[in-house]
Amino acid sequence: MRFSISPSANKNALKSHAWLGLAVSVLMYWVCLSGALSVFSQELLRWEQPHIADNLDYTPASIQTAYERFLAMKDGITNGNIVVRLPTHDMPRARISADGESWNISPSGTLSEPLSTPITDLIVDLHVALHLPEDIGMMIVSMLGAILVALIISGVIGHRRIFKDAFRLRTGNNEQLTQGDLHNRMSVWGLPFHLMIAITGVYFGLASFLTSIYADTLYDGKKMDLFADLYGTSIQVEHQPKVANVAQALSEIDSIAPNTQPVFVTLENATKDNQYILLGSQHLDKLIYSEQYRFDSHGQYIDKVGYSDGDAGQQALFSVYRIHFGHFGPEAMKIFFGLMGFALTIISVTGINLWLAKRQKQDALNQLWLGFVWGTPIGLTVAALLELTLSLPPKPVFWLVLVTGLIASLMQNVLAKTHHRLLNVLAVLLVVLAVTHFVGHYPDSLVLNSVVIDAAFIVFALCVWRYRHSRVRKGWNR
Repeated sequence: MRFSISPSANKNALKSHAWLGLAVSVLMYWVCLSGALSVFSQELLRWEQPHIADNLDYTPASIQTAYERFLAMKDGITNGNIVVRLPTHDMPRARISADGESWNISPSGTLSEPLSTPITDLIVDLHVALHLPEDIGMMIVSMLGAILVALIISGVIGHRRIFKDAFRLRTGNNEQLTQGDLHNRMSVWGLPFHLMIAITGVYFGLASFLTSIYADTLYDGKKMDLFADLYGTSIQVEHQPKVANVAQALSEIDSIAPNTQPVFVTLENATKDNQYILLGSQHLDKLIYSEQYRFDSHGQYIDKVGYSDGDAGQQALFSVYRIHFGHFGPEAMKIFFGLMGFALTIISVTGINLWLAKRQKQDALNQLWLGFVWGTPIGLTVAALLELTLSLPPKPVFWLVLVTGLIASLMQNVLAKTHHRLLNVLAVLLVVLAVTHFVGHYPDSLVLNSVVIDAAFIVFALCVWRYRHSRVRKGWNR
């Protein structure tokens, strides 16, 4: 018997798909756009401070020196953990953090200068928490992930020819047909990826909520028992030295876990009597972010938590981060994730464009949507420019520019003029950003990472310019 969807189910799915999309349109767009950019957060971190040399030649002794100098700078006292991010091929720099401050570490073990990445933070914080307080923002973003799952499912059910027309893309003078085909085709081509992104996105903000449910239903409300199964049992040490022997732990890991890549060292309960060392090392044949090896403050090995050889569910749980952001495999994988993230952004935009086109009228909603869609990248670009040139805080600048853009859009009477002006402004600003960064950081900006990112801004500007001219040629929105 052949499976088929009834016309009524099809109609209801389409209706729910449309209303769900409209309800979260702006938030979904922000999360998708910033998510695509956040895939390259490590590259953007290096782009912001190109004068910090990339280097993998760090020794356990140099990390120990940096740790001791950082501790001395803090007068031997911290209020939380101390975390050392070790250099890796995808992030060939080391840094040390505690109490809300971070310092770059040179290969010799000196603290070169504070880590300063406000532009990257602007983008990542928009994706993770929409610039809201972290707990609230992450919860909202995770709910958007769940809504995205519903949108994907309802879209597949509602569009009966979605797979049959998988390679049909009409690019003529009918904007409604073009927007609809682009929305549906990109949805089909990226369906597995988008579903994976949505599901993994749900996890980040809802983890604590789900933990409470699992603890109540499976562990009689005993959260600590659940945490022990997920994160390993806690260890108890006492009478530990105030200054830990990090170098000893780093030297031991090569024999304890050969063919792994150490990525971080955490001084748990730093400077306290029960301090111990948590060393995260990445198993290159697995997707988990890292296995955690535990040492006492003398650098003597105690045990490992067991993520690398734990149950499949536990390994899946600790693979979510790398899977969500594409931080695994070769650089081509990261580029693929970035492109697919931009595709999801286009899908979120064309869905609303299609709904607006079907209304067959133009009013303040059309102007506002244009302001949100193009005002967001304009705001991000202006915020980056003013941070590079005047060291202005990016977040207030971003929101000020976005609100200004929305007001300016509403004051326009002709939709096409608004659209073309926004596209012109964005194209020019992207070129100015690339040139400003290159000139402002010259000759440090000649490093490959900075050259590639500056070139990417110019390529995006050319794409925006070409898109603008294609609209003029086809006479859309006149």
